Amino acid sequence: MPCNLASGVSLDCRTNLGGIASVYIGSTTGYDITLLGESASENSITGFTFGSAPTTVDSVADLTVAPMYEFQQPRQAATLTETGNFDEANGVAFYESSLTIVINKLQADHLEALDILGQNTKLVVVIRDNNGKYFTVGNETGAIVSASTSDTGTAFGDRNGITITFLGYSTQPLLEVAFAS
Repeated sequence: MPCNLASGVSLDCRTNLGGIASVYIGSTTGYDITLLGESASENSITGFTFGSAPTTVDSVADLTVAPMYEFQQPRQAATLTETGNFDEANGVAFYESSLTIVINKLQADHLEALDILGQNTKLVVVIRDNNGKYFTVGNETGAIVSASTSDTGTAFGDRNGITITFLGYSTQPLLEVAFAS
């Protein structure tokens, strides 16, 4: 594959917001993820298929249909960071996505969700940021839970809840999911 640079990046208007509004998660353990409408030049896909059924997700509405589940996030609480790793000596380039979400209130059903997420070996994770854009975590390889913290807090203003970190690895940077509908 050629490594020719095809364009630059212009300075844009200041209409950008940080943060994550929602996270959509589905289990693919034992199944492959097939990306739909992949465009390497645009770093985007139009959806994906996963599972034994298989389940196709190619619209925003599909993100809230089982086996995908929405985890709404409190304002300014969740974050997605991707780190590019490039090693000239080994000839490798890959990206590590780290997503941290919160679930407020320690209670049995939230702890059960954490337990199930932690046992999965391949999760489909899509985030919706506060700009209304959707991105995948782990692209074609899926994501895993790498850490969690359940905490009661100390002061009245502290979080009582769960913090979960997901990791995903890919040979490409984040893919934007540009749903057709």
